[in-house]
Amino acid sequence: MGDGYVNDTIRSGLTVAQDARRTRMLRECTALASEGGFDGVQMRDVAARAEVAIGTLYRYFPSKEYLLASVMESEVRALADHLENRPAVGVTAAERVLNVLGRANRALLARPDVSTAQIRALVSGNAELAEVVQSVTDAMRALIVTAMGAEPTPESIDMADTLFDVWLAALVGWISGMTEGDEVQRKLARTVRQLLGVS
Repeated sequence: MGDGYVNDTIRSGLTVAQDARRTRMLRECTALASEGGFDGVQMRDVAARAEVAIGTLYRYFPSKEYLLASVMESEVRALADHLENRPAVGVTAAERVLNVLGRANRALLARPDVSTAQIRALVSGNAELAEVVQSVTDAMRALIVTAMGAEPTPESIDMADTLFDVWLAALVGWISGMTEGDEVQRKLARTVRQLLGVS
């Protein structure tokens, strides 16, 4: 999470120029969210700041929610790349999982306006977001399973899915003002202990 942008789109058929354009749109979306939160992101403003036609923006991202969810997807993948260079710290699986989720949480909590906009988009329930929501889910699941040091078995995948669900629910509580940011990590720690043992 954070300021990194990693796009799987080159591997999915976009040219280098198209990928650079997509990355620029994601960056400008993030900048607008940091200035004005969810409501501060307007598609026409993203297009203008990214120096693309509004039709071009909509070809890449069919809605504001899709765009914001794609920002989160890109940042999760950037976290995955970061973890390849700086793997999760910890002796036990529980310690490593909490380290990974802690890194994600710190990045999100450091930019509340951007994170609130991303999470709000991700859980909007808009059917057109299904693909990008699944991509975020798959990427986080893979990070958690890797941190466990486990093979991707049905059991480890189920545990990772449970942790992802708890994480996302805790984040929704945070952006809704129901809980403080620190409570996100505490909830995760309790769940990790239940699933993986004492950390």
